[in-house]
Parts: sequence; C-alpha cells; structure tokens
Amino acid sequence: MKATRAWMVAGASAVIVGAGVSAAPDPVVTPGPAGAEGDGTVAPTAGPEATDTATAQESGDVRVVDGPIVSNPRGDYQVRLHITDGVVTDVEFPVAGTSAAESVRVNDMALPVLEERIIEAQSGDIEYVSGASYTSPAIAESAQAAFDDAGL
Repeated sequence: MKATRAWMVAGASAVIVGAGVSAAPDPVVTPGPAGAEGDGTVAPTAGPEATDTATAQESGDVRVVDGPIVSNPRGDYQVRLHITDGVVTDVEFPVAGTSAAESVRVNDMALPVLEERIIEAQSGDIEYVSGASYTSPAIAESAQAAFDDAGL
C-alpha cells in the first residue's frame, strides 16, 4: 500500500511540474557579450515597436521620444511621448507588463490614468495609481527619462 501511494505521489508531482514547465513563456536568449551563447543570460521579449534605449524621432511637427524599457518583477514597461511645440500631446506604452491575466487587468485600469497624469503634469513626476504598485513606478521612471531626453 505504501509503495502504491509513493508511486501516485511521484506521478502527480511529475504532472504538476510538467504543466508548470509547459505553461511558462519561452525565454529569448540575446546574442553578444552580455548574452553570449551558453552564459544563460535571458532578455525580455519586447514587441517590434519597442526600443531598449531612449530615442527620439521627428515626424513633421510631432516629435516622438521613447523612454528606456524599465524592468521589474511584473514585466517590462516603456513610455513613448508625442511632443508638439514643446508640449506632450499623447503618450503611448509600447511595452507594458506581461500577458498574464493579472498584469493585463492592472494595466487596463492603470495605463489610461497614468497617461492622463503624464499629459497633465508634463512630467514623469506623477502620482502613482492605487493597485498598480509595479506598473506606476516603472512607467514614471521611463516617462521621466523620456522627458529628460527630450529636454523638457
């Protein structure tokens, strides 16, 4: 009886571990010195519109400035400012959290509020959103770096 129970526990444990491994997202290994093959360095996955350093682009009368990607335990975050005549007129978030349900729920609630606060303050020095304790500081940090890069 004890041997049967041990096999059942071992089998159930293997199923649980297998389910966790199969549900985990695939890491992306970066090339180059920091992510040289075999060193185990893993880079965050970012969409094609994301940039990993603060950059600026001019498009007609609108200047677009990206803040850096800021990482924390809940994912990666980045702010993109649209500036017209020295005034931020629009804010985008090309990278925001993860695809996990909780991250999506928090960001759906927090990002519109943070966008409004950034535009109103014309700064990354904004009040955080209650319930978004990882999203708020990461967005504020990326936004402030974008403002600094833009010279605002």
